Amino acid sequence: ESQERMAVVVAPEDAEKFRALASKENLESTIVAQVKAEPRLKMTWNGKTIVDISREFLNSNGAEK
Repeated sequence: ESQERMAVVVAPEDAEKFRALASKENLESTIVAQVKAEPRLKMTWNGKTIVDISREFLNSNGAEK
């Protein structure tokens, strides 16, 4: 049994078309994120920010250089 998960990045204007095509193939799809120019990873849950970290920190894997 495979528990694989896949992520696909599509342009915002193509998101609903992609979801319709996935549905036609009997695949579930959900929009889970937006790619933005700001170099930060931000996550929210129920309207609250739960993660807000810099790209620089992500690139370091948390280790000082």
